[in-house]
Amino acid sequence: MNRVVIFANTTKPEVIPVADRMVSYLSSRGEKVMIVALSATDRDRNLEVPDADIAVSLGGDGTVLNCINLLKGRNIPLIPVKVGTFGYITDTQASEFSSVYEAYLEGKAFIQKRLMLDITVVREGRECFKASALNEVALTAATRARMAAIRLFIDNVRAADLKGDGIIIASPTGSTAYSLAAGGPVLDSELSAIIINPICPFTMSIRPLVVGSEKEIRIEIPPQGAALSITADGHIGFDIRENDVITVKKSCHEALLVENPQRSFIELLRDKLGWAGGLN
Repeated sequence: MNRVVIFANTTKPEVIPVADRMVSYLSSRGEKVMIVALSATDRDRNLEVPDADIAVSLGGDGTVLNCINLLKGRNIPLIPVKVGTFGYITDTQASEFSSVYEAYLEGKAFIQKRLMLDITVVREGRECFKASALNEVALTAATRARMAAIRLFIDNVRAADLKGDGIIIASPTGSTAYSLAAGGPVLDSELSAIIINPICPFTMSIRPLVVGSEKEIRIEIPPQGAALSITADGHIGFDIRENDVITVKKSCHEALLVENPQRSFIELLRDKLGWAGGLN
């Protein structure tokens, strides 16, 4: 008997009937099923996750990002099931769940280990904010019509003094999310690398940079007229002040995602992002 925890984004009405069918299917196999309702707010961070052998997310990519943070360090693989309009990380349709689940039990659906990022903010010598992200960390100007000033270091080497709308530090998984919309490169999700992507930089010579995952990225905030904020995966936010020091580095934890053996990374890139060379 396997213990299966289902994370259901109950803000989506269509999730409820899908969850009911999933519970019936799993129960018929003799599995122990537990449901955790998600509200798609910061309150989800305080939810208690029961012990389980495998987890399932019902919703979109935002639900997956929420679940990954709840499962961090638990060594529980997650099957992301799409319920909604669009999902990139959620590459399994609700109708495909039983076949993917059975393939996983038979060892035919592998577990992908996805790189995660740890973010720390130090203020006046004391740590004041800490978070993890599967997709990206975004530091952006929160003041209208003001450019953010950022001093960037890579492995303690001063790399650049940037001005612009901000900066995105993204993982390979996050390369197809916010970073891509800001002109960043697409990375294979199996790579161990980090994207440094300035957002609308004032100097045209500044371009996105890909570095090895062992690099430590440090951002210092010099005096300036713009208010800044930092977000992790778009939903964990914190206000940044002058002289704050932000460190982003590879996490010691990895996200464990059960792949859908019916489609590959290239197929997702082609079909969902239109990377096909023509109009879809």
